[in-house]
Amino acid sequence: MTGNTRVPTGAQPVANGTLVDERRCRACSQIASVTLGYGDVYGTLRSWESFYCRHCGMRWESDDIGFLQAEPRARMLAAYGEWMVRIGRAQSAFNAVKVLRTALDLDLIAAYALLKHESGIVFTGTIQECEWLKRLLEKAGESPAMSASTMT
Repeated sequence: MTGNTRVPTGAQPVANGTLVDERRCRACSQIASVTLGYGDVYGTLRSWESFYCRHCGMRWESDDIGFLQAEPRARMLAAYGEWMVRIGRAQSAFNAVKVLRTALDLDLIAAYALLKHESGIVFTGTIQECEWLKRLLEKAGESPAMSASTMT
């Protein structure tokens, strides 16, 4: 995204947790397309971005592992709403805490506190993050529920 100016049209959600936005091309200053994807890829939270200017042909792609940076994450939340993962009663507190610690980079006390919170909510975030965490917890033998917290 460096060198490309964002055009304030608003990102549009498309299939599979992807956003399409427009930016000015740094090479020709025309409007170009930027696609941002985010989600669970084989148990790992990944993001990818591609830029294409149909006017001059400039293009680039990038990818990353882990949670999105604040600005693209805010765009995902604005487009898809905020979601939550809830665990009623853990089948195995040990396994659930292990997943929460690893996935969310928490210490033991913080992960256990999440699991034991009276609301049962262990995470709030983008739909893609919640789907990813839900799958990790299911692989560990848990039965988490996922629901929308806010919708756009």
